[in-house]
Amino acid sequence: MRAMAFPTLRQGHQNTMIHSPTSVSRLSACLAFALATLGSPVLAQTDAPDQHPIEAELSRCMETPEGMSTQGMRECMDVASAAWDQELNRIWGELMRELPAPAKESLRAAQHKWIAFRDAELEALDQTYGAMQGSMYTLMHADAASILTRDRVRQLDALLEAQRSSVQ
Repeated sequence: MRAMAFPTLRQGHQNTMIHSPTSVSRLSACLAFALATLGSPVLAQTDAPDQHPIEAELSRCMETPEGMSTQGMRECMDVASAAWDQELNRIWGELMRELPAPAKESLRAAQHKWIAFRDAELEALDQTYGAMQGSMYTLMHADAASILTRDRVRQLDALLEAQRSSVQ
């Protein structure tokens, strides 16, 4: 059976502000604090033992000199978001190969509803963060959008693990 293709996440509003090295450093520190304080799981966990490789790579990227600028942070987040999309498709394909027919059909129906939810949520995020001024909100928007797919990956991965353990 063919794996279901998922549409890619839309790119958020690009804010092109020029910052001095001092303001970039302050912005980076403020953004890291704000996202950690707001509970962003992607950016707040840097050394978690059960951290997914995509999260580890995002953390590594954000810690590089290039990842310290707003543009660099956005590029790191875009790479992570694309990686989450690929991981979602990979796990989806494995589920479609391993689930029994009735479970496949039920999961397909649920996935179509999840895609509709995701698209509506992305639209709400676009409208909300798009109305805010400042480059920090562009990054918060990218993080919130990526979290949608990351969380679905975790849900489907848990289902795949359960399926595999049930047939042993």
